Amino acid sequence: MRGNLFSLAFLVSNAGAILILLISIWYKRAGRIIIALLFLIAALVNAWQATFKPDVYNVYELIAALPVYEYLIAEVLLIHITLYIILLMIIQLVIGIGILYNRKTALVAGIVYLLALAPLGAGSSFPCTVILAIAVILLLKRGKQI
Repeated sequence: MRGNLFSLAFLVSNAGAILILLISIWYKRAGRIIIALLFLIAALVNAWQATFKPDVYNVYELIAALPVYEYLIAEVLLIHITLYIILLMIIQLVIGIGILYNRKTALVAGIVYLLALAPLGAGSSFPCTVILAIAVILLLKRGKQI
């Protein structure tokens, strides 16, 4: 896994993920709302970057943990970056709204989405997204209690 794993952004992301995991354990509703807001904010940030600064995504090819991700980013994603990031943004919006409304399908989609980000390595502040996926799994297991 290439990239500076111990940058400030890496440390803050992982500390935040641990905090969100703990909040999701202790305060289920608050954890669900925070995770939903993360998806919604990420959607807005990605929409803005895809529209105005699409070149920021070029770095992900260089720091992906798996060769298949390097290939997909370089040969597929970067060719039509704005289109693909807008599609991902729509997925993030749908997941975020669904989690706000406590939809099981949105929670499952959130888990899959977060785990799919993990092979980006340093680009996803690994293991940040895995920790967040665990938080969502806990929310899913608690079902209608939240």
